[in-house]
Amino acid sequence: MVKQQTGVGATLGARCGQLLRLALNDLRRDWALAVCEVFAIAAVLAPLLILAGLQQGVLARMLNDLAQNVAMREIMPRVTGTNRFDQAWLEAAGARPDISFVIGDVLSLAASVELANPSDGARAPINALLTPTAKGDPLTAALPPTLATLVDRGTVIVSTGVATALGLRAGDTLDLTVPRTNNGTDESRLLTARVSAILPAEAADRPRRLVLVDPALLLDVRDYRNGFAVPDLGWTGTPPPAHRAAFERFRLYAQSIDAVEGVVDWLRASGVEPVSALDQIAPLRSLNASLTTILRIIGAFAALGFVVSLGATRWSSVQRKHRELALLTLVGYGPGWLVGLPLVQASLVAVLGTLLAGTFYGAAAILINATFPGVTNACALTAGQLGAAAGLTWCLAVLAATAAAVTAFRIDPAAAIRDS
Repeated sequence: MVKQQTGVGATLGARCGQLLRLALNDLRRDWALAVCEVFAIAAVLAPLLILAGLQQGVLARMLNDLAQNVAMREIMPRVTGTNRFDQAWLEAAGARPDISFVIGDVLSLAASVELANPSDGARAPINALLTPTAKGDPLTAALPPTLATLVDRGTVIVSTGVATALGLRAGDTLDLTVPRTNNGTDESRLLTARVSAILPAEAADRPRRLVLVDPALLLDVRDYRNGFAVPDLGWTGTPPPAHRAAFERFRLYAQSIDAVEGVVDWLRASGVEPVSALDQIAPLRSLNASLTTILRIIGAFAALGFVVSLGATRWSSVQRKHRELALLTLVGYGPGWLVGLPLVQASLVAVLGTLLAGTFYGAAAILINATFPGVTNACALTAGQLGAAAGLTWCLAVLAATAAAVTAFRIDPAAAIRDS
């Protein structure tokens, strides 16, 4: 059985090799026509590869930079003085699939504190903004999970701007002064916290001086600055209300830059005027969508022209060689050979045309990349994308040769010889 299968395989391989040699010899005979077909394919495919390379290079890089920038996904409400966001609203927002993180926040004035490094008195105190955080906060995504969630009333995470200004490192102690004045009396309170981690410089650039704290501590600071007492911290003042006021603001992050527009529309429909980076995202997304549409339109017309041109050329070749093909049938080549000949020839032409187009694209990519010295791979396609283009070209070539293959299959040897 094994020997029989091996023999069948060897016979099939020999026949395929013979068909390939026959196709090559025929193309060599009509070399001028074959060269024109190869260059025609390259002339159609190379510009498409260059346009796609620019889209996947410069434009994709810009979109990727936006996608990697956490600030591009951040959405905050425009402060009007009337906004209030309770826990029910925050939970409803967090349940949306296009929102990755949302947490209540307070007005900047209420969250402003003075920071100092108690172990380095030579450094002047700085002002910073307390910012609520919780599990899943995109600002802490680059931190190890154990550090990203290590925030409570006595533990904070600071931005690089704070750490640089005060000379802080993870594990250091930080003094936070919460200012309050009552009838001319300074009632500021000092809160000591440990720095559990420092945010990467790129994580918080709006503003750069942030102190990530537990939401409960932020509400304590807000209430104290509004004149209320904070019994848990021993801070005196007007007795706090039975129910804490809702948040005046929120920190919200869309699931991706593509989801920002939908979240912005939802917030506006809910009566909240959002502040987002949509003005920076929308033009690039629109340009990418437009370029994709243009590539599809050009590609569709190019594919149609390619199929018609190559199909007409292969069909006319079969028509011109009726007698030769009929003789092949008479000497033992069956209909399968006649069908396979134009298909193999079209495949060979497609392979050569694709290789030539790839060469043109490679040369153009080198020139384009040289004109963008500050950009890496301004024109770039992956091996998979180039392979997909080659595969599609081959499929179109086989499709184009179908009419020629059908015509060859219908050749009547006797009639062809008699007519000649």
